[in-house]
Amino acid sequence: MSQTYTDNCFATGHAVQTDMQNIEDNFAALKSSFSGNADPADLIAGMWWLDTNNDILKIRNEANNAWLSVWDFANNKPVITNLSNEITNAMCAAALKDPIAATAGLRTLGTTAQKAAAGNDSRFETVSDGYVTNAKLSGLVAGDAPVAQADAEKTKTNQPAYSKIKEIQIGQAGTYRIKFDLKSGGAYTAYGRVYKNGVAVGSIQTNGTSNYVTKSQDIAGWSIGDLCQLYYATYNAAVADVYVKNFRIFCDYSRNGIVLLN
Repeated sequence: MSQTYTDNCFATGHAVQTDMQNIEDNFAALKSSFSGNADPADLIAGMWWLDTNNDILKIRNEANNAWLSVWDFANNKPVITNLSNEITNAMCAAALKDPIAATAGLRTLGTTAQKAAAGNDSRFETVSDGYVTNAKLSGLVAGDAPVAQADAEKTKTNQPAYSKIKEIQIGQAGTYRIKFDLKSGGAYTAYGRVYKNGVAVGSIQTNGTSNYVTKSQDIAGWSIGDLCQLYYATYNAAVADVYVKNFRIFCDYSRNGIVLLN
């Protein structure tokens, strides 16, 4: 292939046949990337050269003082000079796979000390203290800071069995101080009791007078979303009234709850 490139291939007084031959030679040189077993002449930065002696495609560097090897045609692979000239099979040898702990190498996915951890590695699921749980958020303790209140007065006549009258949804796990006012409307005893999700958890509270008495109890074990409920009764078949009001929950500092039934 031609390695000859003529810059001045047209001028007044040139023979047409000579100029056309030079143009044809220029195209031939460009088409073949100046193929040849020796450096082409008239070197310029950015010039390509297919070194047929070494089967290497090269490009002239920006300073026009050296060739940069790009592709090894003999082995059909790129020339990577910053990785010891090439990536070889030896670099990926079995001996380099899963070497002993603390030794660099190519590690396969797995769960042992010599393998790279897989995405579903159980060790990721048991990170010490790595989960946010209700238990970890249950540092809330009983106190006198109001959280939520259902204050409306409610009454019912002849209520021989416990029935729900007030309800507050818990917004954070922990222990709450729960209070309510209770009184009787006659000569019979009024009963009140705190429930959680329909199950009695508080002590039975009573008042046989017609004056309101505030009942208070600290109850632990509340979780987010639990229903704190007030039930009341008279336990008497005769006509008797029971009154409740000011059903409130408190903790050590201010929280927000949701009144569902007042």
